[in-house]
Amino acid sequence: MRLFLGFPPQRAERTIYGLCDRLSSSPELSEDLPLRWVPPENWHITLVFLGEVAERSLGKLVDTVAPVAGACPGIPVNFESLEWFPSPLKPRMLTLGVEQAPALMTLQAEVSSALRREGFHSERRAYRPHLTLARLKGSRKLVAPPALLPIAPMAESLHELVLFESQLKERRYIPLQRMELAA
Repeated sequence: MRLFLGFPPQRAERTIYGLCDRLSSSPELSEDLPLRWVPPENWHITLVFLGEVAERSLGKLVDTVAPVAGACPGIPVNFESLEWFPSPLKPRMLTLGVEQAPALMTLQAEVSSALRREGFHSERRAYRPHLTLARLKGSRKLVAPPALLPIAPMAESLHELVLFESQLKERRYIPLQRMELAA
């Protein structure tokens, strides 16, 4: 099973939907730019990408993550910018950048560390929180993405960490386990 831990948006979901609607019909991001918009049910801020995990290990994974998540109070963050991810020179996705709130960065490091101690593998790249709005289709080298306009910050509150299964062929994420952060 291909797994990751993430936070689905709750408070800002309606605002994000409106932003995507405006962006998808804007001349800057027209049909000439090969974007595949992410459906709202797949929106999330990834905390930890795990990759392939054996189904028999799900219980151990949840038992490892739940106490760490449960000890962390809810985290207020802001979606603060539109970004070409990982960079404008090598864009793969159009994303909403999430502020690197200290509590979010700490939780990410603590969950990653707990998972490694229990033998789970996670990405070693520097954590850069974001929410993917659209993915570039086809050859990325041909795309010269347009500059993105600034956006007004959108407040979000992270209270529920979800273990998702990523089903690549179906392009969907299935929630397997929900873990509440402390009140």
